[in-house]
Amino acid sequence: MLPELSKLIDVQELDKVIREVTQELDRLPEELKAGEAALEELQAAHAARLQEVEDLKAQRRDTELEMADMEEGIKTSRQRLMEIKSNIEYKAMLKEIAFKEDQRDQRETRTLELMDLMETQNRLIAELNGQMAEQETLLERLRQEVAVESEKFKKELDQLEEKRKKLRKGVPAALMKRYEFIRQRRNGTAIAPVQEGVCLGCHMNILPQQFIDLQKGLEILQCPHCQRILYWSGEEEAEPEAGRA
Repeated sequence: MLPELSKLIDVQELDKVIREVTQELDRLPEELKAGEAALEELQAAHAARLQEVEDLKAQRRDTELEMADMEEGIKTSRQRLMEIKSNIEYKAMLKEIAFKEDQRDQRETRTLELMDLMETQNRLIAELNGQMAEQETLLERLRQEVAVESEKFKKELDQLEEKRKKLRKGVPAALMKRYEFIRQRRNGTAIAPVQEGVCLGCHMNILPQQFIDLQKGLEILQCPHCQRILYWSGEEEAEPEAGRA
């Protein structure tokens, strides 16, 4: 195998590690965003519950004012009842008073329902307060963990990049440029091994003569199908030796 190809294989292995570390580094902010989104969702639910309580309070005030007006009207009607002389008017007034009392009782029932609803909402608000406090604690812990992990991954990347620079010195610029071009278009894998005449990058057979030339290790060859740079590690030679042993 050509020494520059051997160096290039080492570069690719290092690039894979760099890619994994970079992905881990990129993942950390996403975890933080998920935690922040969960807190925002709880805060939105909390705000909605508070608004619901305020709406219920307003409804209760209006209902109690209506009850007070009705009570005053019932009181006035009962006073007038004492002054009525006609039996027909007396019965009509009694009917009117009964109707007003029924309306007042409905308002009173509604007031009790509103109080129950407010109690339910206040209980849910208390639960949300607890959930928000818990989420805020988790989020703060996550922020600290993300800060520590980010710093660790950044240092690791700096070390890997420095190591990569040293490895690149053993690879000709033209070959390195070709490697980068293929790597960008082949999901980070620009070099592939060949086993039994098959490119393990795309799992397609290469030409027999190309495989023979690859085994000689005298030139840089590329897969005719996926254009990856090929190398052969000599497995086919090792197998007959093991068989003779």
